[in-house]
Amino acid sequence: MSPSGSRGSRRGARRASTDGSAAEPRPRRTGGRGGRGGGRLRSRGVVIGAVAAAVLLAAGGGTAFAMDQRVTLDVNGERQTVHTFGGTVQDVLDAAEVELGEHDAVAPALGDDVARGGSVLVRTGRELTLRVDDEEPQTHWVTALTVGEALDQLGMGGQALDLSVDRDEAIPASGLEVDAARGQHVVILRDLVRIETDTTADTVEAVLADNGITPGEHDVVKPDLDTKPTEGMVIDVMELLTEPVTEEEPIEAEMEERENPDLPEGEENVVQEPQDGVREVTTAMVMKDGEETEHVLKEEVVEEPVNGITEIGTKSPEPEIETSGDADSLNWAALAQCESGGDPTAVNSAGGYYGLYQFSMATWQSTGGSGSPADASPDEQTARAKKLYDMVGGNWQSQWPECGVHLFD
Repeated sequence: MSPSGSRGSRRGARRASTDGSAAEPRPRRTGGRGGRGGGRLRSRGVVIGAVAAAVLLAAGGGTAFAMDQRVTLDVNGERQTVHTFGGTVQDVLDAAEVELGEHDAVAPALGDDVARGGSVLVRTGRELTLRVDDEEPQTHWVTALTVGEALDQLGMGGQALDLSVDRDEAIPASGLEVDAARGQHVVILRDLVRIETDTTADTVEAVLADNGITPGEHDVVKPDLDTKPTEGMVIDVMELLTEPVTEEEPIEAEMEERENPDLPEGEENVVQEPQDGVREVTTAMVMKDGEETEHVLKEEVVEEPVNGITEIGTKSPEPEIETSGDADSLNWAALAQCESGGDPTAVNSAGGYYGLYQFSMATWQSTGGSGSPADASPDEQTARAKKLYDMVGGNWQSQWPECGVHLFD
C-alpha cells in the first residue's frame, strides 16, 4: 500500500479481477534493501538467508526455528501466514512487504509486540461519499469493508436510514457514493406502554411489526395500518379484550319553540310532533389505564331524529274600549276605504296622519292610544275611531270632513 493512501499512487501492481475491474492491491514487494538490481539482489538475499540459517542450526541446534514468528496477517479480508524473526507489528508488515498509507489502519499498533500464532489486521482507507436527505454530500475516509461497517465508524450505525444500497454492500478501493434518507421519529402507545422509535418503514403496520407488535383481529389502530409514517406521528394501538358488540340506542328528539305574533300571548300551538331517531353503538372491553373498561368503538346514526315545533303566542290582548251603540252602527269599513284605501299601516305622504282612519298623533293619544296608530291592530284602530266619534258628540265632520259621509253608506 502506498505511503500516501491514494489508490492511484500505489507502487505495487494491481491484479485483474475476473470481471475486468481493479482488484484490491497486493502488499508491495520490495527487491531487497541494498539498492538496484532487484532480481539479482533478491536471489543473493535468499542465498545469504540460507547460509545464515544453516550456521544457526549448526551452532544452536534449532534456535532459528524457535525465533520464527508465524503470524496471521489479514489485509482487507485476505489472510496469509507471515514468517518473521521480529516481534512487533511493524516487523510483520515489513516481512510481508506491506506499507501503510495515510488513511490505512492497523491493529494492534505498529510498535506493539506480536506473539507467535498472533494476528495482525490491516484495512485500507477508502472514500465513502454520503448524501443524507437533501444535504450536501460529505466524503469520509473509512477503513470499513462494507457500508454498514462504515456507518458504525461514522457513529451513524444506530440511526434509521433508508439507503440506496444494502448495508452489506462492499466498499471498493475506488470508493462508493451512497444516498440516505433519515427515518421518521414516531411514538407507539399501547395503554400504559410508550415506545419511541425511528423508522424507515413504509406503513404503520410495518412500524408495529418492527417493534414486535401484531394487532389482533379486533384491535383498533389509529392511524390505519396502511398509513405512511410521518415525523412525530403517534400510533395508538387499542387491544380489545372481547369481541365488539353492536346495539341500537334511541336519539331523543328536541322540541323547538317559535314565536307567533298572530297567536294571543300565552297560547301554545303544537305544529309538529317530535320523532326520536336511532343510532348503532359498537362497544368492547379494553385495557385502559391498566384496568378493564367498556369502550365505545363506533357510533353510527341510522335514523335522524325529527324535532317537534311548538308556536308560542306573543300577540298582546286587545284593549277594552267602550263605545256607544250609535258608533257601532256606522259603516267604518267604508270610511277606512276612503281615508287609507283600507290599509291599517298607511302613512300620509304629507306626514302626520296614520292608519285606517288617518289619525294624527295627538288625536290618537287623546283616545288612549300609544305608539303609532299604523302599528296598532285594525280592531284597535276601529275601536279608537268609534271612541273619537263619541268624544266629539257625533260631529264626524270635524274629524273626517271629506270621507266621513261614507259612515252612512
